[in-house]
Amino acid sequence: MRSAIPILGLTLFVALGACHKPAPAAKTAAVAIPGAGEAQLAPGLWVQHVSDRRGVTATSYCLDPSSAGQLSYLGGQLNGRCTRHEMAQAADGSWHFSTSCDMGSWGKVATEGVISGDFKSHYTVDVRSQTVGAPTAKLNGPNRVLADMRRTGDCPSDMKPGDMILPGGGRSTIGDLQAPA
Repeated sequence: MRSAIPILGLTLFVALGACHKPAPAAKTAAVAIPGAGEAQLAPGLWVQHVSDRRGVTATSYCLDPSSAGQLSYLGGQLNGRCTRHEMAQAADGSWHFSTSCDMGSWGKVATEGVISGDFKSHYTVDVRSQTVGAPTAKLNGPNRVLADMRRTGDCPSDMKPGDMILPGGGRSTIGDLQAPA
């Protein structure tokens, strides 16, 4: 479901996949966030609220080590398009990142951002981006994206690892996500 994931949402995956390494698929209690040292993303139901100049959207993800690794893999795919992908931990424990990526027909996107939180129950991402060459003028220019990711508990019985509930209630899987051509 390629069109359901806007370029700014994909930017968040780039930030989390900043070092080109997929998360380990071994069955463990948590999943390593590439580029974030020992940070761990706990399995379960994660709800992501993303706000930008167009409004707020909510997406739910049922994650286990394998499906979280798929998100990391997507970040690695996108990083193949990036000439800059840096991530470093600050003294306060937050992660600062910077990327510059050519997204093909979606334009060129430069980002700067901060990820704060524990990756086990709640974290936030504050991204400032600049896009040029996007297919529509309203996607070009500066933007700020604020994302709030919160683990709400175990996955409900009607979701299996990798399932997503998209904005508007549609359903998809993490495996259906693709980088824009």
